[in-house]
Amino acid sequence: MNEDNTKIINEVLISPLSQIIREVGTSIAETQKALDRNSLNTQLEIENDEILSQYDIQATWHHIPEVELELKMALSMSYEEEKDSKGKVRGYRPVLRAAPINASYRSLYGYDVEGASTLKAKFVSIPPSVQLMKE
Repeated sequence: MNEDNTKIINEVLISPLSQIIREVGTSIAETQKALDRNSLNTQLEIENDEILSQYDIQATWHHIPEVELELKMALSMSYEEEKDSKGKVRGYRPVLRAAPINASYRSLYGYDVEGASTLKAKFVSIPPSVQLMKE
């Protein structure tokens, strides 16, 4: 595999672990939002329909109570420079990077799947705090 392909795979597949988890969380939230929007639109259609509005019909609401995630990943630790506003290096911070184990990654790096790390995460919905409900 040539150097350009290696660069593309690194840019697409290898990401900071925090970014991967954030993307999963964002995807779950966007999915829930789409489900809520669909239910709300359905309820509005029922209320604005001459015939349906005569009955006590309520739209169905769907809720994602939790999502469990298990990923086989290759993990690596690197350090990134921390710079001040003038561009001077203040220090280095550790960054944990992850790459999903798939055919491209295995063939490019000759990675042994036996050495893969397993990331398990659970995303659970919780009710809004009392303060948010008052506002």
